[in-house]
Amino acid sequence: MDDSLKQKFKNLLDYQKKDLELRKLNATVERDPSRVEMNRNRKAFNDAKSALDECEAQAGAILGSYAELIKYIEENESTLAELENIETQTESDIEARVKKLDSYKSKFTSAEKKARDMDEKSHAVIRTRSDAFKSGNVAKKKFAEARDKHNALVESKSGDLNKLKTELEALRKTLDEHLFDEYRKLVEENKFPPVVPASADDKKGMFNCGGCGLGLPQQGNSQLKERGWCRCDNCHRIIVRLN
Repeated sequence: MDDSLKQKFKNLLDYQKKDLELRKLNATVERDPSRVEMNRNRKAFNDAKSALDECEAQAGAILGSYAELIKYIEENESTLAELENIETQTESDIEARVKKLDSYKSKFTSAEKKARDMDEKSHAVIRTRSDAFKSGNVAKKKFAEARDKHNALVESKSGDLNKLKTELEALRKTLDEHLFDEYRKLVEENKFPPVVPASADDKKGMFNCGGCGLGLPQQGNSQLKERGWCRCDNCHRIIVRLN
């Protein structure tokens, strides 16, 4: 490998080293247990809020049903009172009146059952609302505690993060554009590190990819020996041999 190309690869490897440091530092922040705790309690709080909204909707429906039931009962009571006050003249009139009274008795029994059902539903809604209110407050408190811990971690790492970003910006100016384009493509394919050293197989005198570990074919070995770099046929990483 000629000196000019060797320097380009050295610059790229310096950039990659700092890039790796930055990625590790970002991963530390991203995987912070406090951040995980924040997300868990944010979800718990939102679930509790949804439960409260659902309780409000159910309570509204129960109140509406209750109002309709009261209206229904009042109307039937009024009709029942009229039936009780009618002066009957004949036996057939008495029979018809008895049948109507029996039908209203059935209606009131049904209304009573509906009232019991609504009472059970209302108590269930109250319990659910109480539980959701308590769990929401607990989640809110734990979220705040986890957020403060996470923010403290971010603050403690901010100096190193900013330093690495500044160093990467400076190194970026030294890179060969074509090599950096290939580097970026491999990063986008989740092939990190994109540039790897060639590892030697002493028994066979052949080289392996320093990324995926597979042995290179004859063409790859020839390219490494002749020009100092090649691409891995398996993982497509850039393999370099600078010595």
